[in-house]
Amino acid sequence: MKKTAFLFMTAALISGAAMAQAYPVKPIRLVVPLAPGGTTDLIARMVAERMSPILGQPVVIENRGGAGGTIASNHVAKSEPDGYTLLMGTIGTAAIAPAMYASLPYDPEKDFEAVSLLTTGQFVLAVNPSVPAKTLGEFLSLAREKPGTLSYGSAGNGSTLHLGMELLKQNAGINIVHVPYRGSGPMVVALVGGEIQAGLPDIPSALPFIESGKLRPLAVTSADRSTILPDIPTLAESGFKDYSVTVWLGIYAPAGTPRAIVDKLNESIALAVQDENLKMRLAKIDSSIATSTPDEFAEFSRNERAKWKAIVDTSGSRIE
Repeated sequence: MKKTAFLFMTAALISGAAMAQAYPVKPIRLVVPLAPGGTTDLIARMVAERMSPILGQPVVIENRGGAGGTIASNHVAKSEPDGYTLLMGTIGTAAIAPAMYASLPYDPEKDFEAVSLLTTGQFVLAVNPSVPAKTLGEFLSLAREKPGTLSYGSAGNGSTLHLGMELLKQNAGINIVHVPYRGSGPMVVALVGGEIQAGLPDIPSALPFIESGKLRPLAVTSADRSTILPDIPTLAESGFKDYSVTVWLGIYAPAGTPRAIVDKLNESIALAVQDENLKMRLAKIDSSIATSTPDEFAEFSRNERAKWKAIVDTSGSRIE
């Protein structure tokens, strides 16, 4: 019996190695869980374009938006684990959605193989210029003086923009009203127009309005200052030392994808992001390259899910 099991395992390893050696022999689909045109789609296309010549096959973007990214995630989870269907995972789809949705048609832990973390970026706490607060401290004082009178917008219930502000509310002990919009674009428009007083947009979306004086930046959300907004302090250095919210992207494959294929994809990503033009284009949208090994990305994903589950549970947010 033991001999049979050993032979079966050996055959499987040989088969997986042979498959990886030949891989890829046809185009690879990288499924993006958002509509075309956004930052995630843009980064996916830039990276896919540079992976293609390394792998010797086209890496084709397929946009599948809807339901907080769960439609795309479920599609990839149920796909053949052969390395030809990949998922561009985001903080929203891979870390927040598992906590927000009462049930999912897939298991975020068991149904994916982590391939590589890809990029990280950050958000900026911005206010409409009508708000008489020039610093984060002044904004928090105003919120405490008039609880429930200030409002902030988000890209919808359960979005990173929503939960990032909920985390600040919890840490700062303030009460400001949440106003959800259908996406970050409409939220930024509402913030510029004065429908809401505050928001937590990603820096590329807010930058034109910051530069024109239509939005006032108060703090950025990651541990380090933004290279685009170097004069704006982080929330961590403003007194919230444990506060860090980064927007991140990473690539996943369906569970069961041979490790040799996962490693080959990981290597192609690491090579692709060395392109100097890609680095410059990412820097312009405040995205930093943050590649990893598959095991490092798997651990990172677990930690992010645990972190956001705690935030979701405290906020009371839930999507049935």
